[in-house]
Amino acid sequence: MNSNLRQKFFTGAMVLLVTVFFIPAFAGAFTPGDCKPDRGFGMKRHHVSPLGIWRNPKMIQELGLTEEQVKGFREADFAHREKRLQLKSKLDGLRLEMEKLFFADPVNEVEVLQLAQKISDQKGKLFVQKIESRLAVGKLLTSDQLNKLKKFDLHHHATHGKMPGNEKHRRTPPKIEGAN
Repeated sequence: MNSNLRQKFFTGAMVLLVTVFFIPAFAGAFTPGDCKPDRGFGMKRHHVSPLGIWRNPKMIQELGLTEEQVKGFREADFAHREKRLQLKSKLDGLRLEMEKLFFADPVNEVEVLQLAQKISDQKGKLFVQKIESRLAVGKLLTSDQLNKLKKFDLHHHATHGKMPGNEKHRRTPPKIEGAN
């Protein structure tokens, strides 16, 4: 009887250890980069304008930007951010209006669909604004500077989770030389 109880205890302890330590590790819960204070503890920065490189002295030095280029980036960045702020403000107002329509007692489907179209149009304008900011970078930089900028990999979200210099995912096992 005593050995049976001991066996059940150790089996339960092993199940607990596996569930607490191994399953979250396999699910990727302990990957590097989570909850960094400089990232806002998991808050996503959906759109960081490439025009903002004028705020980074290291980028200015590495790209060899002239004073005129820095001034052009600064002016374009502020103009882009002002326009984007206006578009986002209008989008937030439309979303609030949509919420009001959904909480109305009889939901008016026609008004909801019209408002959904307005929201879609507003999102399209934000996307066009994002593309315009990327095109403005190309106008302000020389081709050599653009090539250097591409090496810095400003668009980190495209390579998130991938090892530097390698396009494989971070959790894939390393390639073994000489293996079949």
